[in-house]
Amino acid sequence: MWWMMKRRSSSGRETVVREADPLPDRARCFVVGADYYVPELEVPSSEIEHRAGLLGLGLREGTLEEGTGVKARRFARPDEHPSTLATEACTRLLDRLGVDTGDVHALLFAANTADEIEPITAIRVHESLGLRGETFVADVRDACNSALKAMILGAGLIRSGMVPNVLVAVGERLHDGIYFNIRSKADLVGRYLAGLTLGDAGAALMLSSQRSSRCYEVVYQGWEVDSSKRDLARIEGGGTRCPADRDKLYFISNAKKLCQVASDKLPLLIRKVCAELGWDLPSVGFIPHQVSKGVITYIAKMCGIPLNNVMITLDRFGNTGAATVPMALALAFENGFARTFRRILLVGGAAGFSAAVLALQSASPLEFVSRQLEQFSQRLQHPVQPDAVAP
Repeated sequence: MWWMMKRRSSSGRETVVREADPLPDRARCFVVGADYYVPELEVPSSEIEHRAGLLGLGLREGTLEEGTGVKARRFARPDEHPSTLATEACTRLLDRLGVDTGDVHALLFAANTADEIEPITAIRVHESLGLRGETFVADVRDACNSALKAMILGAGLIRSGMVPNVLVAVGERLHDGIYFNIRSKADLVGRYLAGLTLGDAGAALMLSSQRSSRCYEVVYQGWEVDSSKRDLARIEGGGTRCPADRDKLYFISNAKKLCQVASDKLPLLIRKVCAELGWDLPSVGFIPHQVSKGVITYIAKMCGIPLNNVMITLDRFGNTGAATVPMALALAFENGFARTFRRILLVGGAAGFSAAVLALQSASPLEFVSRQLEQFSQRLQHPVQPDAVAP
């Protein structure tokens, strides 16, 4: 995982090193850490094929893995829920960062799934983590773009000066929405194929106004929506239009049409962002939402991004919804992928159709060291006076 430089607080607990110099006119926002959690139960695509009866439809064994690129995914235990998956990821992150719960000023829970309709799932995560009563809490929902939208909102909170730190928590228990009683190839392709790639996971990331020795600054946020495509992927039940029909609680999607929309819109948005920033696409690290290997490969090719620049987790974990991008970012820090690139694009496409892009740029270690030396020099010139001793 990835963590910041630490110091000891007066209580003996390690806390985050913070810069003392004032922020510039436009406050800056940094991604200072990310972590994830996946359940223990691994389910291979061969098992999904058998459970969904794909062989009975005339498909040969191995078709699901070959067509989607998903070798396996994780399924949560009956006692694991969106809040518990998110809490586990957050706990791991806070422990590794050395961040005290008192330093979490805002908690944004971002996911497709929820423990219950009311109250918001962020409340359960808040309680489990033992956060302060003054912590701002909210749920953010935009299907598989939920985490990216939470990052955009969190960056806004930080840049506005309202809070110095935002914890984004993701918990996706998606396997409950997989429909296994598939009766025809037409239903498979037109309604249920994308659901067979789903897996469960938790993820967490910390946004801060204060940089660390190794962090990425959020330098651009972009988004787009085409609401005319909202019927291409949906779960019809659970809302006021269809509150109680169990058969309407499964994820259905026209995978072919939805992937075509993503393939049409995302390359244009990616190229636009990089053109505005003056970034050279072949040198950028690419962390996309992941539905199928074919779509990822096509979008990368259309943008001129080498496949070696793409962080892929789909093969091991499937489509983990809103957890996909932050989990991939955590893995990128863990396996050294992030160190290869000074600039990284986080790219999401979601039911709606909704698109989102965040551009991250590595904060220069030399700049960080320079600021630390400057602060040390200032402390030497203006030493803190010891408390007066009572006679």
